[in-house]
This record gives sequence, structure tokens and C-alpha cells, in this order.
Amino acid sequence: MFVAVGLQCAAVILFSVLTLVVSDLHCATSALLGGAAAAVPNGLFALRLFAQRGRHPDSYPAVFLVGEFLKIGLTAGLLAWIVHSQDVHWLSLLLGLIVALKAPLLALLLVRDAPRDWPEYEGE
Repeated sequence: MFVAVGLQCAAVILFSVLTLVVSDLHCATSALLGGAAAAVPNGLFALRLFAQRGRHPDSYPAVFLVGEFLKIGLTAGLLAWIVHSQDVHWLSLLLGLIVALKAPLLALLLVRDAPRDWPEYEGE
């Protein structure tokens, strides 16, 4: 999960740098803020799932579901806060958000197989 968040941050930073080269600092900052609005909640969600490791497996679905709802709410709240507190370039903000949300799909291209040291499932 942390790899996906790291890839998400790298994609947003790369996109912001490309936006800075093509356009101006205002657009690059808006793209960075849009990407951060998705990357920060994903990072917090990854930390919460990491903290859940080692506990009873029956609680995993509830923690995942509540975490997903909180992540979506925090993303919407961050976007609303950014829009009301900053003078943003809308297209750059939305493109930064889209890059951040689509970056984990790139992880599927980078990681084709599961790690070799994963334990086999032992049925009951």
C-alpha cells in the first residue's frame, strides 16, 4: 500500500514539474494541491491499514470500509478547503487530482506478480 502512495506522490510531483515547464507557477501549484488532496488521505489510510496488521482478521473488513469512507470524505474536505482558501487554476487542480487517482493503476504495470515470499493459503 505504501508503494502505491509513493508512486502516487511521485506521479503528482512529476506532473507538477511538467506543468511548471509548460505553463506557470500558478498552474503547477494548483496541480500539486489537487494531487495532494488525494495523496494525503491515501497515505493516512495506508497508515491505518498498517496499524491494523497483527490484529484479529475479523475486524479487517470494518476497518477497511470505515477507512474508505473517511478517505473519500477527507479528500472532498481538502478539495473544498483548497478551493476556498487558494486562488486555483481549475483545470490544473482537476488534472492533478486525476493524475493522483490514476497513479495506483500504474503500480499494476510495475508489479506483475506477487512477491515470492508470500505464504500459501492453508484452508481450514
